[in-house]
Amino acid sequence: MMASKNFKFQVSSFKLTVCCLVTFVCLAATTHAQKVSATINREKILIGEQVELQLKAENIDRDKVDIAAWFNVPDTFNHLEVVNRLPIDTIQLSNGFTYIQKINLTSFDSGFWVLPQLNIVLNNKQSLITPPLTITVLPVDVTAMQDYHDIKDVLQVKLHNDWRIIIGITLLALISIFGLLWVLSKRKETKMPKPKQVPGFGNPYEFALQQLQALQQRNLLQGGQHKLFYTELVSICRNFSDTQLHINSSTRTTDEYLMLIKGRVGNETMQVQYFQLLRLADAVKFAKFIPSQQDNDEALATAKTFIETVNRFYTKN
Repeated sequence: MMASKNFKFQVSSFKLTVCCLVTFVCLAATTHAQKVSATINREKILIGEQVELQLKAENIDRDKVDIAAWFNVPDTFNHLEVVNRLPIDTIQLSNGFTYIQKINLTSFDSGFWVLPQLNIVLNNKQSLITPPLTITVLPVDVTAMQDYHDIKDVLQVKLHNDWRIIIGITLLALISIFGLLWVLSKRKETKMPKPKQVPGFGNPYEFALQQLQALQQRNLLQGGQHKLFYTELVSICRNFSDTQLHINSSTRTTDEYLMLIKGRVGNETMQVQYFQLLRLADAVKFAKFIPSQQDNDEALATAKTFIETVNRFYTKN
């Protein structure tokens, strides 16, 4: 009887040891399992603003498995557009390698947009998938615009067969067609007018660049006059775009000005950067926001690039 009890005790101890070993192996495998994630730094943005998407793959043991295909993020998808992609950073940790990439996105369509699931493929053909994300793009506030009108319902119009009106419309259409043909036959090719010369400074492009240089040399930022610096910086850009694009934005708000120049100031990347400069200037002027030195340097560089881009477009056309 005593030997039988000892045998049962030994068997039970062996089973307990095996269970502990299995549990330890499972926990170790779970701890070092590969995992991926996708996060954004903002869930709500205004039209033209940017949101940062961070893609991460962790616990990648290159001796056992490696990444065969990275996350596929198209340049344009679901009303979202890629502004720029940063290189993939590689970090070596005790439990393997971690890969991180940051991508800046924007949208020019207001609404509630879903960033779909993204996946990477390992060289063992395993696929790791991130959960979907949501981004809300808010429209620009146009309620204060004088030429803004709300959407109205469709109006029902009763039609009357009045032949006098039909004949009058037909004659008017014929006269308009013949008049247009006559104007086209007489029209001569015209050239775009040259930029007006600014006394002592040459054309507006040269004048704008000299204004930027003079603003930088005044050292307003070193004296803490951030509001005056950004006010004059935006004024230089707006005066130049008014001259080159033949518009008048002197009495327009920032939002109204954005609507006037949208699609007319270079590619989308340049447009987004300039829009961000205008938003930053408003924050400094009205919210008393104090930007960093890096923000100031980027604002001055964006203003110069904006003037050069508009000038190239004007000269080309």
